[in-house]
Amino acid sequence: MKVKVCVLQFTREANYTKTLEKAKSILEQAEPPDFALIGGEFSSNESKNTDPYPALVDLATTFNCNIVAPVNANMNRFPHSKQKGLSSMHIFNRQGEVVAIQDKQHFYWKERPWFRPGKEVQVFEIENIKVGLIRGLDILYPAYTQNLIDAEIIFYSTMAVDDLMLDFAKTRSLENQSYIIMASFIGHYVGMTFLGNAALLEPTIRLDKGMRMTKQTTILAHSVEQGFLQAELDIEYIHKIKKDYPMAEL
Repeated sequence: MKVKVCVLQFTREANYTKTLEKAKSILEQAEPPDFALIGGEFSSNESKNTDPYPALVDLATTFNCNIVAPVNANMNRFPHSKQKGLSSMHIFNRQGEVVAIQDKQHFYWKERPWFRPGKEVQVFEIENIKVGLIRGLDILYPAYTQNLIDAEIIFYSTMAVDDLMLDFAKTRSLENQSYIIMASFIGHYVGMTFLGNAALLEPTIRLDKGMRMTKQTTILAHSVEQGFLQAELDIEYIHKIKKDYPMAEL
């Protein structure tokens, strides 16, 4: 089975609606994907009085693809909530329906006054593909990421000031034997400068002649610029390495 994925990475505009308009213009330049990851942490501009769902539904239905995006607590999920919100990853299917929500569990100190941690970590089945979702600091914690061992593709959105998150994504790709599709924020926010680190990562395991196992993660594509990356992923390849090198049994 082959799956077409696209990752969009860009600078954030004045509000999430304008940022999504930018995402739409970038996605128009790509070949039609099965899954598109909207990076850039556009939802930093959300408030309890706004709702990003309509714009994300429009993207999913217009481009006939599954849209994966970071979404904060909003009026659609919490219409009367006065407590701390939830920071999450969402998947909107081709019909614009929300078919997956993964709430973030670990927060940077500047985020903690605004958000409460989620609890359950799930693998979702979307169009017969097992999908995991990671946002921000959650990738640092094996107790979180090991719950995604059955995933075939993991989508990851973050805000990175250096290559630390990319390095962790490489490790998690190998540990979970899953493709990782990653995007980062570009630009200035909350007094910090964030660099883009969009990447398409493929787990790789090889045995040399002496039966010594060489482990590494292949970077299929990488960019720190605004724009998009895309590739066709081979899910059967993931099935093969999960069978030949069952990490869950080691």
